[in-house]
This record gives sequence, structure tokens and C-alpha cells, in this order.
Amino acid sequence: MRRLPIALALATTLLLGLTAAPSVAAPRNQAVGDRLNLLDGDQDFPASTPFHIDHGFGFVIGDRTIGLANFVLDMDGTPLTADFIRLSPSGDGFTVNKFWYFNFPAGLTGVHEFTRHYFNACDNRDVPCDDNRINTPVEIFTVSAEVTFTAP
Repeated sequence: MRRLPIALALATTLLLGLTAAPSVAAPRNQAVGDRLNLLDGDQDFPASTPFHIDHGFGFVIGDRTIGLANFVLDMDGTPLTADFIRLSPSGDGFTVNKFWYFNFPAGLTGVHEFTRHYFNACDNRDVPCDDNRINTPVEIFTVSAEVTFTAP
């Protein structure tokens, strides 16, 4: 008989913990912390501080290659998985932005090299296909930046 109240108390505690957990998690499809802008090149950033990296492309509205564009970010030679991708109008009425977001909620320490890889569909006009089929995504641009995460 004494086991039933203990079991009910444990079940209630477990249910309360499970219902509270989603409210503690970070909102979905939302950047955390300040933006670390890799366009600034080699730089320092506060260690163990939440941040995000977002980069991508701007497209003319109606561009049919928007789905073929890709952005890859690697850290110290290892590709990272984007937390989400956001399409948004740029505000000029003619272009739309496609940005890949990478969240680092706990921040980082030490020195890390981030490399941006931009891929776009080849068309043999603006982007050479190099014996690939038209609209094959090919890497068009790569640039690295070294970030030193320093104690605040």
C-alpha cells in the first residue's frame, strides 16, 4: 500500500518535468547570442559566450536556381550542420536572402578556423560547369577566418 503513493509522487514529478522542459529549450529557428560575422576575417570573440554564424546568398526574386544554392560552414576542417535556413525578403522588393544559421549556445574557447563554402548552380555563363550538367551545384567561393575565443 505504501508503494502506490510513492509511485504516484514519482509519476507526477516526471510529468511535471517533461511538461516544463520544452519551455526551457531555445526557440526553434531562432539565432542565439550575437552574430559572429566571418566577413570581418580573423578576429577575437568572447569565450564561452552564446553566438551564431549566418551567411548565405541574395537572389533576384524569381531566380529558379535558389533551391540549388548551398552554403557549407566547416570548423577546423569538419563540416557543421546548419541549425536552420531562413528565406527572407531583403527589403528592396527585388531580392530575397537565403541564409544558413549555425548556433553555438555554449560558445567556444581556444582558437578555431571557420571556412565558408558557397555553392551555386552552374550555367556555363556566370558559373562554369567544367563538364558537369547544367544546374549542377559547384563551389564558387571559399574563404577562411581564424577566430580566437578569449576570456571576457
